[in-house]
Amino acid sequence: MRVISGSAKGKKLATVKGTGIRPTADKVKMALFNVLQHGVINFNFEGCSTLDMFSGSGSLGIESLSRGSQFCFFLDVSRESHLVCKKNLQNCGFSDLSEHVLMDIRRKKPFFIEKKFDLILADPPYGKEYLVNILEFVTRNDLLKSDGILVIEDDVRSELELNNNFKLIEKKNYGKTQLIFLIPN
Repeated sequence: MRVISGSAKGKKLATVKGTGIRPTADKVKMALFNVLQHGVINFNFEGCSTLDMFSGSGSLGIESLSRGSQFCFFLDVSRESHLVCKKNLQNCGFSDLSEHVLMDIRRKKPFFIEKKFDLILADPPYGKEYLVNILEFVTRNDLLKSDGILVIEDDVRSELELNNNFKLIEKKNYGKTQLIFLIPN
């Protein structure tokens, strides 16, 4: 696994070993960022703030930082993932552009952060029915800017039932993976 583009292009990223964590494949990560930058969205990373939910090794958030995001907040429930993510951030020179928190979004605890995000990237474990939890968490904590984008990576068999707070703008399938691109309604 590596950083695909930007200032840290080509840097190898460590992964969490043997814990059932499934990192985003380089092919899917490249497709996700291509849709954001070159598809109907035309997203500009320069100066944006990013939230990487279910961050694992930090691959998605680090890619965002490499492409020009000014800040990324990493959220995961696994202590081991956080340690690997911090190592990857240090290796890429992005430690000062990030914060981390250990949290299970299903517990409905308040999430106190003073900023809203331009981009939220969520890559939950497949087959765990996290899609509704993600939408509820983002809405309940008012995390996405009015012109922001929420991208969810999940198993292609998962069904997303949108609430009134989000609108689907793009959906792409790559093998067993689907990428869902949402904006606030």
